[in-house]
Parts: sequence; structure tokens; C-alpha cells
Amino acid sequence: MTAGTSGGYEFGDGIPINPISSGSTVLVAGPALSRAEGLARTLVADGSPAREGMLFISTNMTAEKLLNACRETRTPFDDSRMGVIDCSGQDLGNSALGDRVKYVSTQSDLTGIGMKFSALYEGLYGSVEGGRVRTGLISLSSLSMYVDLRALFQFAQTVSGRIDSAGGLGVFAIDPTTHDTKAVNTLSQVADGRIEVRESDNGANDGELRVRGLPDQPSGWLPFTLSE
Repeated sequence: MTAGTSGGYEFGDGIPINPISSGSTVLVAGPALSRAEGLARTLVADGSPAREGMLFISTNMTAEKLLNACRETRTPFDDSRMGVIDCSGQDLGNSALGDRVKYVSTQSDLTGIGMKFSALYEGLYGSVEGGRVRTGLISLSSLSMYVDLRALFQFAQTVSGRIDSAGGLGVFAIDPTTHDTKAVNTLSQVADGRIEVRESDNGANDGELRVRGLPDQPSGWLPFTLSE
């Protein structure tokens, strides 16, 4: 793990991001062919070795597939402090996580997602040392196909506000190529900073990232690797 500042959330050796302050939410932005969503998942899965809570709002991947993806990038992966809100509408009830998965049948039900998020977050917050919980919302772009921009902004703002007040870490994935500039700028307002992702020219790693808007971070594009 990266050497951390006091209270910051740290990441695995393959990810060139310095610790991010508690209470922060970051937007991970990249096109579909990049590894932006994979990076967002891994930033949350890095809570496993730190014995932190990990909560996912998963819009396009079942809880079981999400769990397997975390296991592939972070080995060994301890899922005992992991919760998932499965909005994929597939394979209901078919996850090894048991009652730590809450199902929402449609992505348009932001009220239902929000209620289940609050319940799972409260449970994880009380079960880990210092109430340290990482939240991954993957993805805003998927939700935007079911609800209007105003509703999505209010939902993301509510989730980000809860993370801020609890001293957690929020990681929201977005594909900026599927939105107009106004929508991207609006949704960016819920985050403290942005991690941009692009494909690598030489294919020697999983891609390149650049951190914007967060203090004490490296500058420029840097290669990253998801598997340790």
C-alpha cells in the first residue's frame, strides 16, 4: 500500500495516486474502452487490505460478477466487509454475499437505491474501525439512461454528502463521451476532484490516469496497473 498521510485513503502499488483525504468524493472519468470502471472498482476494493468497509452501487454488473472482478484485481480479497446494491436486474438472489446484497429492480428507482444505500452504509460504518467506508457508484452514465439530469445530480449529491459527513471515500464512475458538456460539468460538481483515464499507447499496462483538482497528487499522465 502507498505510504499514507494520517486519515487518508490509500491505494495499491499499481495505482499512482497518493492518499485521498477522508470525506472526499472523486469522479473517475473515461470512455467505455478504457479501464475507467475497472479503476473505480479497484479504488474501492483497495479497502480490503486496509480492513475498511466497501460499498458498491452497481448498475451494470451483478453482485457476484462484481465480487469476482474484485477478487481478480486484489488477491487475496476479503469480502466480509463488502456490501452491494445490485441494480442490474439480473440473477436476483444469486450471490455469495448473502444479505449483504440489496436488490433494486430498476435503475430509475433512485429513492429505493438511496434507502438501501443508507441502510448498508450504516451497517458497514458501525462494523469497521473508525467508520472507514469506501463507496463505489458504477456508474453515473448508466443511471443517466433512466433518470433526468436534475434527479441524477440530486441523488449523487445526497450520496456524496453522506460520504463527506461520515469521513468516507466516494468513487463515482462516468463515461464523459456519453454526455454533453453541460451534464458532465453538472455532475462534476458533486465531486472534490477528478481522475481521468485513457488507454495506453503501448498497451504495456491497463491504461493511464491523470488526477485533477485534488491536493498533493502527481501531475501529468501516469501508467496504472489493476492487478497486483
